[in-house]
Amino acid sequence: MIKDDLARTIAEEYELSRSLSTRIVQTVLDKIIDGLVKESRIELRRFGVFAVKQQGPRVITLPSGKKIKRPAQKVVTFAPGAAVKKKLNPKTSKRK
Repeated sequence: MIKDDLARTIAEEYELSRSLSTRIVQTVLDKIIDGLVKESRIELRRFGVFAVKQQGPRVITLPSGKKIKRPAQKVVTFAPGAAVKKKLNPKTSKRK
């Protein structure tokens, strides 16, 4: 699924215009980014937690064997919430 699919689904489900649903989706994504930049953590109950993690500098070996230095950088991590985990890993059989 891509952002446009999400906007189209929302437009259909709530009988909104495509342009309005696209703006809503983009606003939500922009606010998540702003929150990560300012707070370094966004918690969406029952969905998961986005967090900013600092990675140290590294030496990366390319397939050619050449080594390059990668500076320290920030990365975004995601930890799924219980509802997401449950949907991803439904119980296939009950244990007795």
